[in-house]
Amino acid sequence: MGIHRKPQFTDLAPRTRRLLRSILAAALATVFAAALLPAVAQPAVAAGAPAGMHRFVVAIGKMDTGSRQNWVRLANYSLTADGKAYESHFHWSQRSPGKRSYTGVRGVGCRARACQVQTATGFQASSPPQKLTGTYTVSGSVLRIQWDGNGWEEWTVSQPIEGKLAKLGFKRSSFGATHGYGYGSNAQWNDRASMATIAAADHSKFRHDFHLWKTNSGKPYLDEGSGSPFWMRDWRRCDSARCLGGTTTATQYYLATANASSTDRRNTLWHWRTALADNRGEHCYTGNSHVKPMMQIIDSDGGFHGWVAVEASFNQSSPSEGRSADDIGVFQISRF
Repeated sequence: MGIHRKPQFTDLAPRTRRLLRSILAAALATVFAAALLPAVAQPAVAAGAPAGMHRFVVAIGKMDTGSRQNWVRLANYSLTADGKAYESHFHWSQRSPGKRSYTGVRGVGCRARACQVQTATGFQASSPPQKLTGTYTVSGSVLRIQWDGNGWEEWTVSQPIEGKLAKLGFKRSSFGATHGYGYGSNAQWNDRASMATIAAADHSKFRHDFHLWKTNSGKPYLDEGSGSPFWMRDWRRCDSARCLGGTTTATQYYLATANASSTDRRNTLWHWRTALADNRGEHCYTGNSHVKPMMQIIDSDGGFHGWVAVEASFNQSSPSEGRSADDIGVFQISRF
């Protein structure tokens, strides 16, 4: 068997041996120094979906008291395991205000006046007309979505129901949004609560949080609130399985699907002062009513937890007031 010997420099001249030892020592010193350097920061990458959830309902918008060009968006976000983001949404803006639309759903036999429910223009369509694509990253508790050619937005992620429902708290954006609400789970997009389920819920325990742009004597302000129940809590089922209704001493309330055939998570809230209709000689009000498109919050087990929503109530019956008679904003009605 051959004998393995350590390499020796004995056959080299002393000067050459010293040079080789110097080169070897320098190389070892370089390697050692590099090992002590701090790791170079790497760009954020998708670390799995936020709280493990892939489908989010989102209400987002710009509510700026210094502007009369505010806007709101009601959207569905789908986040894939490989860091892609897909979004479909409805959009309403003071720049191009539309008139109210009819849903084709009538509220009959549910205490409120028998009327066809109105909604914000276009919300009765078969599906959201606008779409975005992009990528997302999660860094700690922050979700950042970069839309292709449409800026970015950031949200803080929490879990009101661990493993079943994620909450998005609006942080900031590059495209002018100032406020927003969002919730996500792994429920399918056609998982939804029926009107019977909604009517049976204890609405005194739902929180109503909102940021609404309004005016007082023509001066814009933000009407904001948090924590109290929504004003209408005694919902009655209508003759149609697509509608609930109710009244207070002064107001007619309706909650319906977005149209007469939709099977997605869309609902719409419509309410108006009874006296306003009476003063116009109307049974069903056609003036500046409140129209509020909504998306149901559904957890991964199919549980119903309320809505994220927008108001897009543009002035259509007081021409002299212009945009001063608009109500526009985002809100949530939620329970966990």
